[in-house]
Amino acid sequence: MSLKRPIFMSYNQRRIARWYFGGVASSMAAMITHPLDLMKVLIQTQAEKLSMFATAKKIIKEQGILAMYNGISASMLRQYTYTLSRFGIYQVGSDMVDTSTMPRKTALAAVAGGLGGYVGAPADLVNVRLQNDVKLPQDQRPISTPSTGYSESLVRRAFAAYTMAPQ
Repeated sequence: MSLKRPIFMSYNQRRIARWYFGGVASSMAAMITHPLDLMKVLIQTQAEKLSMFATAKKIIKEQGILAMYNGISASMLRQYTYTLSRFGIYQVGSDMVDTSTMPRKTALAAVAGGLGGYVGAPADLVNVRLQNDVKLPQDQRPISTPSTGYSESLVRRAFAAYTMAPQ
């Protein structure tokens, strides 16, 4: 009796979905792409127009290489809230809805992506805020954790895009 699992699954066998692997993978990718995202935010919000390389050189020269990872905790929070909820919602929805056709799969994916975006919006706002803290002098900079980004005004404004009332 062999305990080996078959390399190829038959068509009728159902795979066990491990949707949480998508969240872990996206967080690993965020660890690599975070410096690029940081540069994007800084270039979009800076008064003087520097290139991406000039901005990176300035940050590294003034604050060190680890400054390229300012706000990484919020970036990880964003990945876990947005990506895990998106994949989880899709998995739960695929168990509840018939996804035998491509239009149904697409509709379910759109709903899961929209709800994941709604769940991840506050973390994305905190991410941008903490990335922007690089511009502040060291003594005025808050500790770079998601808890510092969740002030009362930030929580109130986090979902402002979803309402019609002025915030």
